[in-house]
Amino acid sequence: MGAATIDGTDGDLDRFAERVLRGSTAVEALSPVERQMRWDIVDRSGFTRSTALRSGIGLTVTKLRWERSWSMGFDHGISRLKFVVARGPGPLLTTSEGGRHRLEGGSFHVSQIKRPVRLQFDFDERGADRDHEQLSLEVDRARLSELLGTQVLPAAVERVLSSPRAYPSDAHPVAPALFRLIDELVHCDARGPSRQLYLEAKGLEVLAVMVDGLEEGERAASSALSAHDVDRLERARQIVLGRIDAPPSLPDLARLAGLNEAKLKAGFRALFGDTVYGYLRGLRLDEAYRLLRQRRYSVSEVAARVGYANPSKFAAAFRERFGIPPSHVS
Repeated sequence: MGAATIDGTDGDLDRFAERVLRGSTAVEALSPVERQMRWDIVDRSGFTRSTALRSGIGLTVTKLRWERSWSMGFDHGISRLKFVVARGPGPLLTTSEGGRHRLEGGSFHVSQIKRPVRLQFDFDERGADRDHEQLSLEVDRARLSELLGTQVLPAAVERVLSSPRAYPSDAHPVAPALFRLIDELVHCDARGPSRQLYLEAKGLEVLAVMVDGLEEGERAASSALSAHDVDRLERARQIVLGRIDAPPSLPDLARLAGLNEAKLKAGFRALFGDTVYGYLRGLRLDEAYRLLRQRRYSVSEVAARVGYANPSKFAAAFRERFGIPPSHVS
């Protein structure tokens, strides 16, 4: 597998051509606010188009094809909220904090990078000689609220915004209309003054379809949960967030949240996409990674601080999540 490693503070799959394939690209300004970059090297080709819309949204369209497995990694700085939909085979994205996201096959993700994190993209042979197409929007929370005319954002967006993780990402089903919009933007041939107007309209349409899809998905996932249940489940989540080193037992957490244990377990998974234990485990290990990077504590001290009495179990869980032993964090 070929590998490209980049050290920097910005960039993601949408902008990798400029960083990885420098010298093999052709750059064209399609308008004062839109740039297209094309590349064609030995084993991969494609294009990416980035547009700064007047609405405050960053719209990026990417099409990529490769002939054999390859990978790239780079350091990414803090980002705005990002909505991404992909079609066709795509890469496995792994973060330095252990997150794993497959950007392919009709995947739709809401994410945000909260603090600098290293990203690794692995393109395997399953996708060779097939097109990967990706459409993404980036927008500030305040601007998103203005565009939607409300301070109450979809629950999936709020989960990403409130997450303590460096790179929280929520995956959701894709609305069929998004495939039409991918086609229209990938194959957009509008020119002249009308092009920016067309892209503005399509960017807002993509956002509308994505937000509607998130709202419909939340209603479906929580259809068996009353407003009272949702409120109590959020209370349970806040308790877990505040006590990651010494969490209550499930029966105690249910009592503190005002739910029975069965409702807590089923409702927590439905609303937050993980079991209580799985959610807690991720929080503990993310906090451990943060502490280890500070170089102020030993591995054993960090294990104890995040609630692991057994350093060996901590090391095994850490390696499973991040792919490296805790002693290798730098």
